[in-house]
Amino acid sequence: MRGYLNIAKNYNLSIGASEKMGLFDWKRRMGIHLAFHRDPMNIFLHSVFPILNALAILMMCYPLFIKFPLLTEQSFSVALLVLLASFILYALVDVLAAALVCGPVLLLYPICQFSFIYFDQSSMAMLGSGAGLFLFALWVQVGIGHRICESGLGDEIENIAEMFESKNPIHFIILPVYTILDLLFMMGYRKQQASIVWKIMNELRPKLVKELNEVSGIKIS
Repeated sequence: MRGYLNIAKNYNLSIGASEKMGLFDWKRRMGIHLAFHRDPMNIFLHSVFPILNALAILMMCYPLFIKFPLLTEQSFSVALLVLLASFILYALVDVLAAALVCGPVLLLYPICQFSFIYFDQSSMAMLGSGAGLFLFALWVQVGIGHRICESGLGDEIENIAEMFESKNPIHFIILPVYTILDLLFMMGYRKQQASIVWKIMNELRPKLVKELNEVSGIKIS
């Protein structure tokens, strides 16, 4: 099975291996995730562009409506339910981080309605524009963030492979929380959890850099 646990096994990570790492094993996974995201520009890109990824998903879901007859006669866009479900999932890791991840997306949500009207309520146009926006935001994070800023260090293949192999998208969906939590940790938030996560990161990062230096022949810090 691919994914972060596969990375932990391949690089013989010992820190946190015998400890409770929280729901979804998030502390261990976050430590591994951060080892691939230490360049300041890459951190910035992974703070901003996941918002566009989320907005793109909402755009694709917006044309779908659902009713709750027992509660109200009003129809709700599935996009709102997706955003609510995402917040709940993120909050299981950290409530503040969940609010900071979902808040900007909620503020941009009216773009979905505007786009739906602009495209004359065309579901295909919403699907196409949403998919295009998603791929663009993903390309920036991978092509610029990892290929350029991190000199080729990337975890995207492991993440995507794990999602398809396990048929469980949860670990992929909560990735944006890790970047926001990292920024919060830098400001002194949840020091005990930060210490554990950063120890895992500091165990893996030198191994990744050493391996990349040996392969590329270029010294990378």
